[in-house]
Amino acid sequence: MGFSHLISIVGAGPGDPDLLTVKALDRLKSADVVLYDALVGDEMLRLVKPEAVKKYVGKLNADGQNPEERQNQIHRFFLYWAEKNKKVVRLKTGDSMIFGRGAEEIRFCKENGLNYEVIPGVTAGIAASSLFSVPLTERGKSHMLLFYTCRKENDCFPQLNPLLSVLKTGSPVVLYMGLSHLSELAEKLIENGISGEMPVQILCKISQPGQSGYTTSIARVLEFLEENKPCTPSLVIIGENAERI
Repeated sequence: MGFSHLISIVGAGPGDPDLLTVKALDRLKSADVVLYDALVGDEMLRLVKPEAVKKYVGKLNADGQNPEERQNQIHRFFLYWAEKNKKVVRLKTGDSMIFGRGAEEIRFCKENGLNYEVIPGVTAGIAASSLFSVPLTERGKSHMLLFYTCRKENDCFPQLNPLLSVLKTGSPVVLYMGLSHLSELAEKLIENGISGEMPVQILCKISQPGQSGYTTSIARVLEFLEENKPCTPSLVIIGENAERI
C-alpha cells in the first residue's frame, strides 16, 4: 500500500509514566491517535497532545466483550488511520510481546503493508522484581526464569510439567493474571511434589498509587486470599528463592 504514516506499537510499562522509555514518551507526545489498553492510567494519557484522538480499546477478563472481535476492531483502526496518514500509537501495558497480543498486531501490519515499529516496555514481572526486591535470578541460586499465564484451558493448566520442572530447580515462576486460579494452581503444585512451604509473593498495582505486596506460601494461599483480598492488577512470583531481600 505504501503508506507513509507510522504505527508505533508501544509498551507502556507497568503503570508509572516515569518508567516509559524516552522513545515511547516521544511517540506519545507526537501521536495523532492513541489506541490504549484497559490498564493505562489517566496520568499517562495526559502526556498526549490535547488535539489527539484517544480511543479506549482495552480487553479485560470477563468484561463481556469478544476478545477476537475487539482485536479485529483494533486492526481496522490501524487501516482507517493509516489511510488518513496519521501517527498512531498502540499503547499497551507492560511490554507488547509479553502476554500482550503484540505478535498479532505486528503480523497484521506486515500483511497489510503498514509502516510500523515496536517500542519495548518494562514488563510487570521485571518491574515487580526490582520494586519489591525479589531477585528473579541470582548467582548460585536461580539460573533460569519462567513467565507463565495462570489461565486455564479446557479446565486444565496448560504446560504444567515445565512449570513444575522449573520450580523443582529452585528457580522462580512469575505468574501473570494469576489471582483467579491461584488456589487451584497451588493445590496442583502440592499434588505434584512441590513443597507447601515454598514462598509466594503477591504483588499488586506495581509502580502505581496503592502499590502493595504480600508474602505467603503455597500451602497457605487459599486461607491468605480469603483473609486479605489483594487488589488487581496483581502479579505472583513463586519459588524456593523468591523471597524479598
